Amino acid sequence: MPKTASISKDGYHGYHFRILTAQGSHAKGGALNYIENGTMTKGYGLVVWPAEYGKTGVMSLTVNQDGQLYQKDLGRDSAKKAAALKSFDPDPSWEPVQP
Repeated sequence: MPKTASISKDGYHGYHFRILTAQGSHAKGGALNYIENGTMTKGYGLVVWPAEYGKTGVMSLTVNQDGQLYQKDLGRDSAKKAAALKSFDPDPSWEPVQP
């Protein structure tokens, strides 16, 4: 796999992105690990959060292979809270939005 460039503290268009390799019980189909036999073939999830809360944005976003986008204000600790997310799991605190 080729080496990727370092991640800017400014993010990309003001946001940081991270791949989620599983989904939780609130996702369509229930809890599921997207990785099988070392390859992520069962789906994918993404979480996106503002690079600088209040300046580049306030809402964090999550989406999976089904394409439904969800948003939530994780607050000033959005980077820490987004890092704690281990799966795509849009519980009722996440609001569905249209892209």
